[in-house]
Amino acid sequence: MHIVLISVAVLALAGEHCHAAFLFPSKTAPMAFPNKPGSNFTGQDWALLIAGSGGWGNYRHQADVCHAYQVLSHGGLDDDHIVVMMADDLASNYMNPHPGKVFNKPGGHDVYKGVPLDYTGPNVNAETFLAVLEGDEHSAAILGTSGKVIKSGPKDRVFVYFADHGAPGILGMPFGPFLYADQLHKTLRRKAASKGFADMVMYIEACESGSIFEGLLDESQSIYVTTAANSHESSWGTYCPGMKPSPPQEFTTCLGDLYSVAFLENCDEQDLDKETLEKQYELVRLRTSNNYTYMQGSHVMQFGSLNIDEEPASDYLGYKIHPSGNGADGGAAPPALQESVPQRDADLLHLWTVYTRAPAAGGAKAKALQAFQAEVDRRATVDLAVRAAVGNLLSNATVMEMIQATYRNTNLLLPNLAVDNNANAAASAIEMFTTSALPRAAGTPLVDDWDCLRGMMNAWIATPGCTHLMDQYGMQYSRAFANLCNAGVSIAMMQNALQPVCSPQSSAMSDLAGSSIRAERPILSVS
Repeated sequence: MHIVLISVAVLALAGEHCHAAFLFPSKTAPMAFPNKPGSNFTGQDWALLIAGSGGWGNYRHQADVCHAYQVLSHGGLDDDHIVVMMADDLASNYMNPHPGKVFNKPGGHDVYKGVPLDYTGPNVNAETFLAVLEGDEHSAAILGTSGKVIKSGPKDRVFVYFADHGAPGILGMPFGPFLYADQLHKTLRRKAASKGFADMVMYIEACESGSIFEGLLDESQSIYVTTAANSHESSWGTYCPGMKPSPPQEFTTCLGDLYSVAFLENCDEQDLDKETLEKQYELVRLRTSNNYTYMQGSHVMQFGSLNIDEEPASDYLGYKIHPSGNGADGGAAPPALQESVPQRDADLLHLWTVYTRAPAAGGAKAKALQAFQAEVDRRATVDLAVRAAVGNLLSNATVMEMIQATYRNTNLLLPNLAVDNNANAAASAIEMFTTSALPRAAGTPLVDDWDCLRGMMNAWIATPGCTHLMDQYGMQYSRAFANLCNAGVSIAMMQNALQPVCSPQSSAMSDLAGSSIRAERPILSVS
């Protein structure tokens, strides 16, 4: 039997074992970041850390957040001023080869030790995150929880770190609805208007994370942001099975994300009192781009009040953090070109690794292969369903008139699918609307009507037969829905287009599968 996996690299496994017995260096009683000599800063420092996913296949996101906590804590920030939100389903996970421990790099230390579990399980959701960020301890989303919020004032500095899957205009959450960019910015504007901070720094690890801020962040709000990717590319997982450096043999999942470990390991290794945020950005950008080759890497972006990046990184990430390299995490230094995998393929790599390492006896290997193939097939269903729905819309004469009117003054060439039966033209138009960023004026956000985008995503969730498709994989198609919204296509039109796609009796997707349309996706062939 010959097995071929396209897009997920399966390499020879190597790596050191985790130092499970490591104990962090002792530290003094927790406190806000100590002021540097001569500093006029009289406020307080706050931090909000959130992992927006759950499950063993997404191990890396919570590991990143745990590492971020260690950086801040050992940098001098009091636990009372750090809020951690994570599903907390790793330490006791049945797949964890080191129960009670979490690691963020090969040969690294346990980063789970001492992490305050402020919000876990279903309490990690978009509504609660926004309430915590705004400091709204009276919000219904806060009732019955730990009650910790970012109670920052006009003299205070705030650091926010998010790690998870993303999509155009959207950040993922382990429970409840997605977080949309407009919702985040409404909260940021309210907090700024109420003088809820002096300066804020945000680091965002997610695919298409640039779209969360592009055309939306007001430079006057004293908020500085860096994102793992621009508005139309994936971010990357790293320290994955088969890579160099590789996690220990007993791990079947990626330990970190490329952008995240780049800034976190920079914090471990450098004297942040001597490194500005701009200098850190340049170093993180270099590593995340794989030395500007962008081979297995992404474009780290900056947004907002860029003057903030002239400040020492220690103002937000900790004062004099172990410049000897003996900081919150250890382990071997990464190679000059670090191997990584696109975020959305990291789950497949996990399933493939489980299959390759499963014993043949007892049916474990066959069961693991079945699980991998089921996920590949499920993703193919999502790809085809979205294209079928877009095809239905583009075949509607009214919709095509709206689209032609919207893009009349651009160089975008669109066939009229309502009258043109050319299969190749149809395939090209559907693919363009599904995956491409259509022409927009410079400096404008992803979509004009965020309620339209939200409504289109919710239409899928509310339609029987398609309710399960808009998950951490399907969310990438928010790009298609934004394109449609910008052309004036309504939520009702999308709902009508979905009916023949989602109906069990429909042949729409099977017809599309036999056409010339082929979505790019990992494929497993067995012969």
